[in-house]
Amino acid sequence: MVMRITENMKFNTTSASLSNVQGQYNSVLEKMASQKRINKISDDPLGMTMLLDYRQSKASLDQYQRNIDASSGWLNVTESKLAGANELLTKASEIAIGQGTATATAQTRRIAAENVRQLKEEMLSLANSQYGNRYIFSGSRMDVAPFSATSGAARVDDPAAASANSFDGTVTKGGAYTGTTNKTYAVKIITGGTLADATYKVSADGGKTWGAAQTDPDTGTVTLGDGVTLTFTDSGAEHLTADDLFSVHAYPEGYYNGNDDNLSVDIGKGATISYNVTGADAFAGSSGGTDILKTLDDLKKALENNDQEGILAQMDKLEDARQQVSLSISKVGATMNRLELADSNLQDFSLKLADLTSKTEDADITELATTLAMKELALQASYATAAKLGQNTILDFIK
Repeated sequence: MVMRITENMKFNTTSASLSNVQGQYNSVLEKMASQKRINKISDDPLGMTMLLDYRQSKASLDQYQRNIDASSGWLNVTESKLAGANELLTKASEIAIGQGTATATAQTRRIAAENVRQLKEEMLSLANSQYGNRYIFSGSRMDVAPFSATSGAARVDDPAAASANSFDGTVTKGGAYTGTTNKTYAVKIITGGTLADATYKVSADGGKTWGAAQTDPDTGTVTLGDGVTLTFTDSGAEHLTADDLFSVHAYPEGYYNGNDDNLSVDIGKGATISYNVTGADAFAGSSGGTDILKTLDDLKKALENNDQEGILAQMDKLEDARQQVSLSISKVGATMNRLELADSNLQDFSLKLADLTSKTEDADITELATTLAMKELALQASYATAAKLGQNTILDFIK
């Protein structure tokens, strides 16, 4: 059977062909403009999936590198301040050696005492240094100046309640702190209720780890440890509620107001690094070290009192303090070396990732130019054919 090709069929076929050629031409033109082989999912679904993975990996790499840059800046400032502290200790040692001899007089020692006072003030300034608006040596309490000018007695701050707490009663501190390091105690309510019914857990490290659940005694007094207690007084309106959280800071005798927490940051997938040096380690002599500010105070007092034995007694402490600061500087240097290595590895990975992205996404410009020329010829031919259709009359369509 012979099939008749009508003018209407010719028109529809030509229009569809023109639309198809125009679409192909526009697609090639878009790739030429962007110089990308993949501009939308339909261009290459599998390739687009790979590109999304590459972009996610690139975003992670960029964040890791930002973390490294921020940590490196922090460490550079830390190293500079510790180096300054080391110089001050060297000057203090020179004073102690010079004034610890029998030839020194009460007058020379009084003059030297004033020099030591100024050294202590400069040391305090270094110990309270900031990076931006954050204190470098405060541990995780970066909004608190880590050192006071004078030694304080052991103390406990007033307790603080989390803003989301439901409990509307009162919480008061009690006892005398007997610990040897700065601590942040926390109490978390596990099951709510009246004082006799509620259960709680206690943390001695600011909530990083928790002890076993306990029942709140009828008296409402909770023992935190090291002689510190918190006493809850129920108002009778809103009782203790699950997840209510309370905290309190405790300090031993001394100058230090920060804590022993390390600041950590991710520098790679599964790789975390601690980048800070706490004032407890560098200046306060935690874990049996030397309290630098106290040593300078003791040296100053011995000089003022013309106490030769007292002056000589500080010489070994000053040397221990210098070694203590030098150890902290070494720790900073080792951390910076690790950051530099991590940064180098990330840069290498970033280059390889960029190469993979380019191979998947970028277009072959030479090939595209050839294809564009071919599509342009096809489009011109389609236009020419369509133009001839415009010469037809209504009589051609009703045949």
